[in-house]
This record gives sequence, C-alpha cells and structure tokens, in this order.
Amino acid sequence: MTSKKLLKDSLLIISFIFLLFSILTTMFIFRIRMEGLLNERSRENISEVQKLYSEMIKNKFSDQFALLDGQSKFFENLDINNQQKVRETIMLTKGIGDFKKLGLIREDGTGIDCNGKNLPVIKNKEYFLAAMASKAQSISNRIELDENLEPTLTLLYPVKNQNSVFLSGTFSYNVLKKMASFPIFSGESYFYIVANNGNIILCNKDKNKLIYNVNLYDYILNSGCTDGHLLKKIKIDILNNRSGQIELNGTEGKKLMIYSPLDINDWYIISVVPKTYIYNQQRNINLLVYILITIVSFIMAVFSFLISIIIRKNTAIKKDNERLTIANNQAQTLIFEYDLNKKTIDFSGDTQFMLGTDKKHLYSDFVRAELFRRVHSDDKNIINHLENSIKDETNTFSAEFRYKTYSNDFIWVRMTGSTVKDGNQKKFIGSISNVNAQILHEQELKNLAERDKLSNLLNKTAMEHKIKKYISSEAGNKFCVLIIIDLDNFKSINDKLGHMTGDMAIIDTAKKISLIFSEKDYLSRFGGDEFCILMRFSERFTKEEVYKILKEKGSSLCAILKEDYFNGDTTVQVTASIGMALYPDSGTSYEELFKTADEALYSVKQNGKDNYKIAGF
Repeated sequence: MTSKKLLKDSLLIISFIFLLFSILTTMFIFRIRMEGLLNERSRENISEVQKLYSEMIKNKFSDQFALLDGQSKFFENLDINNQQKVRETIMLTKGIGDFKKLGLIREDGTGIDCNGKNLPVIKNKEYFLAAMASKAQSISNRIELDENLEPTLTLLYPVKNQNSVFLSGTFSYNVLKKMASFPIFSGESYFYIVANNGNIILCNKDKNKLIYNVNLYDYILNSGCTDGHLLKKIKIDILNNRSGQIELNGTEGKKLMIYSPLDINDWYIISVVPKTYIYNQQRNINLLVYILITIVSFIMAVFSFLISIIIRKNTAIKKDNERLTIANNQAQTLIFEYDLNKKTIDFSGDTQFMLGTDKKHLYSDFVRAELFRRVHSDDKNIINHLENSIKDETNTFSAEFRYKTYSNDFIWVRMTGSTVKDGNQKKFIGSISNVNAQILHEQELKNLAERDKLSNLLNKTAMEHKIKKYISSEAGNKFCVLIIIDLDNFKSINDKLGHMTGDMAIIDTAKKISLIFSEKDYLSRFGGDEFCILMRFSERFTKEEVYKILKEKGSSLCAILKEDYFNGDTTVQVTASIGMALYPDSGTSYEELFKTADEALYSVKQNGKDNYKIAGF
C-alpha cells in the first residue's frame, strides 16, 4: 500500500513538474513572440504616423501655393514692362498669409518685393532654373539668408499669360519650422526634412537651435553615431527614392530612423525615435504575461461556462454592430467622437466618402484641413460655427452644407453633435450624414412652389416675398429698382393666333428677359403678359450710374421684346411698355415701389406704348 502511494505521489510530483515546465515554456515562447509582435506593430504605427504627418506637410505647402495662385491673378493681364504699375500691384500683396514677403520675379532673375524694393538676382539659383525649364511651381532646395541675414525658404509660382514671370513667396525659417513641425510620439522624438543630396532643410530636434544647410550624414556622425555603414544605406536608399527603417547606435543610445519620400522637391522626411520609446511600451509585458498565463491556467475550467456565455453575447453584439455598420455605410452616415484633450477623432462608419481613407482614428488637424479644403466656398462659415459650438459646451451643433467628395462631386451633408464633459475629459460627439437626395428633393419642391410653370420664372407670391425680405433686411443704403413689363397687343395673339402661340410668346419673352438681366436679379411673371424684375445694386453704384444702367436696360428690353408672331397669313406685332421705380427715391416699401412703377408703365401706355419710363426722371 505504501509503495502504491509512493508511486502515486511520484506520478503527481512528476505531473506537477511537467505541468510547471509546460507553463514556463509556454510563457517563455509567448513572451518572445509577443515582444516580436509588439516591436513589429510599433514600427508599423510609427510608419503610419509618419505618412500622416507627410500628408499634413504636403497639404500645408499646397495651401501656400494656393495663396500664391490667388495673388498671381492680379498680374495675369498686367503690363510687366510698366515698372510703376508692377510696383503698385506687388505692394498690395504685403501681409498675405504666413509669407514674410512676396515678390515678382522676371525671366532674367531680377525682381521686386512687396515693399517696393529690388530683390537679389536669382538667375543662377537651382530652383529658379527648374521653374524656368518646367514653367511650373518650384521650391528652393536650401535655406537662404535674406538682406537681414534671416534664414528663409522661397516658393515660386508661374503667372499665367506672362512669359517666364513668377510670383515668389518667402518664409522665415521660424514660420517654416512652426508650419512643418509637430510633437510626435509623445514628444520623445524628432524629425528631419532633407533634400535628396542630404542637405538638411529642417530639423525640430532642438526648439532653441536652427539646424539647416548641413549634410545630414556628417551631422549624425558628428553627433556620436557609431554605425557609419548604416548611414551609407540611408544615403543610397534616398538617392534611389526608397523608403526604409534602420537602427543606429549613438551616445544617446539606440534610435530607430524611419525615412520616406515627402513628394515635395524630392525631399525626404526622416523620423528619429528612441528605442526607449518602444521599450517603455513593452517593459511591463513580461510580468503581465507571467501573471496572466498563471491565472488563466488555474481558473480556465471555472470560467469556461461564463466564457461560453460571453462569446455568445459577443457574437450577438458583433452581429448587431455589423448590421449597424452596414446600415450606416448604406446611408453614408459617420458617427464620430472628437477628443479635445488628445486632438484625435475616432469614426464609426464609411470614412471613404468624406475623408478618402478607411482609417477610423485620425488627428483633428488633418480632419479640419480636409473640411476646410472640401466644404463649398459659400458654406465655409460652417467651420467657424462648428468650432464656436464646440467651445460653448451648452450648445448643440446642427448644420447642412455642401461637401466635395473624393469623386469630385458636391453633395449635401448634415452634421449634428454636442459637447460631453466628464471631469477633465471633454469630447464632442456627433454624426455626419449624406442628405443630398433629401435636400435636392426639398429644393425641387420649393422650386416648383415658387416658379411659374410656363416661364420658369418666379411666380407672383414668391416674388413679392423676396422683394419684401430684401428691402427689410438687405437693401440698407443701396439702390434697387422695381421694373414692370407689360406686353402690348398680347391679347391679339391669343385671339388671332391661338393660345398655343400665346404660350410660346410668354416663353420667348421670359428667355429674352433672362438674357438682359444677371443671376443676382429677381425675375418673375406676375401673370398673363405682365412681368416684374428687381435689380439689386451694390453700395459702390451712384445714382447717376444707376440711371445710366436703367436707360440701357430699358432700350435693350424695348428692342429685344419687339417681335412679330405669325400663323399662316396672320401676323401680330408685340412690343413692351415698361415702368421703373427706384428705391428709396420712389418708395421705401414694396407697395410704394410697385405703385410708382405701375404709374410709370401706365404713362407709357398712354403715350403710344413701346417705350420705358423711369419714375421721377
């Protein structure tokens, strides 16, 4: 009995030792694999962040070129040989954007800046020669010192319709550093922007030190790098336009260098991340693995039933989430959560149609840049309204605006959201939905309600509403003119040529009126053969200029509306009698203006028709 018990105890001891050895072996293998996976994942995350920052830098430079494009339009039809005119025009660009100064560069490399001073000759500069050869925008490949010995970077943009004339924009180095520098990887890291020849354009390693126009490879070696052969690999990869990652040893410890093309001037962005950044993320993993596996080994059986329930519930939740995701994607609805402390936005739904990416976790600067770039120019005030709503924690934001998708089509979207605060945590939670079909349908219904079916001009009710609203809220000290047109002899068309020809005459008249007036004017058919127009003038027009324009409009209307309509052997000539009333001289309300214009029209009718009259003139 004793020998059997001894054998049994021995087997138990051996089993326990084997189990312990299996657990320790499993933990050791798991720890090694986990470290490898975490290291690989960390590198992938660093590369993804670098790509995001590369896009942000490119977008910021694109914005600056867009500013130059806007300013270049002032020079497209300017006589470049007229020195005085050039000087006056370039001086108007002073203070544009973040540029220290703008200048106009001629094909011989000479130029004049926005202060009216002559610029240094740049005819032998590499970026100028490149711009001359390609007739396209260019950026200097080195930091240059201006007349005040301040380091600067220069952008060139070609002026249309001018042969080899460029608009230049110059940044101070501090502005460039602010524009292109970001605190990455918890502020433990830094990055370089270098030309493909190794020249450093920018380095944000030291906020109090300007590092530029030095060779990257020499600079790193002089900083204590002991891996010169790896620097040669970076040099070869950059010359061959390749991306990569390497580890370097130096006096400050091991560092991970990630380099990739920036797609600006053959520049590269090189992020330098201390290996301690990755180690710090992993240093507690060993202890956690040991504790986790030990606990799981002893309680797996106890919780197996609970786990099965959780799996079933998770499966049900996953299916619900999948259904919700499918429904959101079909409806093109985005749910988002903006963390104001971390400056990040997490999305749920189809981000492709709004942001052109499948990523669900993005930085707020990138999202704001995309919104500003893609929101319709007439709706950009929405962005300020949104930011004010986020700052005001009591406000709920809701707005509809036009947004340019990545298929280059404008669609209507609706954004709603509100601020949620939990202690020091502040978040803005909301949704963005594609409501294009709904808005267009509502606009179509509104258009049908406001439009005359025959002429497609505003009907009488809509016209009266628009005029009264304009006079009460927008007219102010500006002039506007109410014009009434009555077709002469129109009844004869219906009587002699038939109502079908009469309808054609109304359609013809509406088209002719539309040719005479602009899109900002209100055009309407009041009914029968009577038409009404409201011309709106800006504050810069004087009364004399308005009267001159009205005379031209009256003559043009009389000429274009005089028409012979015929059917077989019968011909009916139609002319127009026109009355005009000027706001505020002839009335300060719709009723007063209409009465005055109608009296002027009646006077024309009494004096032979086929003419116009401006009340009070």
